[in-house]
Amino acid sequence: MSSALIPAQPERILKELARVWTSLAEEERQQGKPSVVRACAMTLIVATDDDDQEALSVAQTLTELMHVHPSRAVVLRLSQGAESGLSSRVFAQCWKPFGKAQQICCEQIEIEANKDRWADVGPTVLGIIVPDLPVVVWCRQKGALQAGGSERQRNGLEAVLSLATKIVVDTQAAPLGEALDVIRDWKSQDRVVADLEWTRLTPWREAIAHAFDEPLVLGQRSSMQSAEITYGGSSISAGAYYMAAWLQTGLKANIRFRQRPELSAGVHGVLIKSNQVDVNLSASGDRCMRLRIGEHEQQVGLAGHSGYELMREELTVLGPDRVFDSIFNSARELQRQ
Repeated sequence: MSSALIPAQPERILKELARVWTSLAEEERQQGKPSVVRACAMTLIVATDDDDQEALSVAQTLTELMHVHPSRAVVLRLSQGAESGLSSRVFAQCWKPFGKAQQICCEQIEIEANKDRWADVGPTVLGIIVPDLPVVVWCRQKGALQAGGSERQRNGLEAVLSLATKIVVDTQAAPLGEALDVIRDWKSQDRVVADLEWTRLTPWREAIAHAFDEPLVLGQRSSMQSAEITYGGSSISAGAYYMAAWLQTGLKANIRFRQRPELSAGVHGVLIKSNQVDVNLSASGDRCMRLRIGEHEQQVGLAGHSGYELMREELTVLGPDRVFDSIFNSARELQRQ
């Protein structure tokens, strides 16, 4: 159920939300069905551009996330076609859990603003976040991780970010040096920041950590002095630098990078060498990795690469990621060398 386009004013949006819930309850009463259950654990704000090529994917991701992290979702879109410069629409997303009669419903608010009104989105969002619950900002705007841009646009985004319990970004397609500098600045202000490039490494780090529990490897840790990270694409990704910093922290190993330009951007392999046994982890398709320890080989699942899987993991823990915080500066220094 969705409302008509309305001015993006907090009082109008909240009034429209109340109307949507009243309408849903009345519809359920007339049909003699159990009433809907209203669910909300946080305010999830998604800041996007009008030309976001994955707009449909983002919409689908939000729908899936509501099932595991019910939220008041607020989509902020910078759009030159925004009516009246600043407009909004209210939705109710509902579904029935398997085997249940009641519907679970969450709220979604879409706000469009042109560049002249973008500075007004901060006060608007302040008036519609759910009181006393966490606020997560998934920042997808291209300019957010780049130097420059109009002061009006920067100030508008900053007003939104200042409300955040946690900020989630993705440096995969951003200018890397600038992006890491922006994250550094945010972290210096004691903000909780997550990079989905780090989240993509979760299955890799888990597989490597489990490998070091194997008897063949357990006694060789002190002799593991070098590691090679294979990456795809035209340049070293943030994920590859994060992996290098993480390995250096745990193993004190010398790191080298190996490029495979024909592969997609990101980490595709990690080879850790010791005097007696090597640990070799390599991607084998989209959902699988091959782990080789000496002469022994096994298949390992490579899950967690879709937008839904990445965001589901990040929304599970809203506090600081101590491991990411501990390796971030080292990764940034590696990138600057």
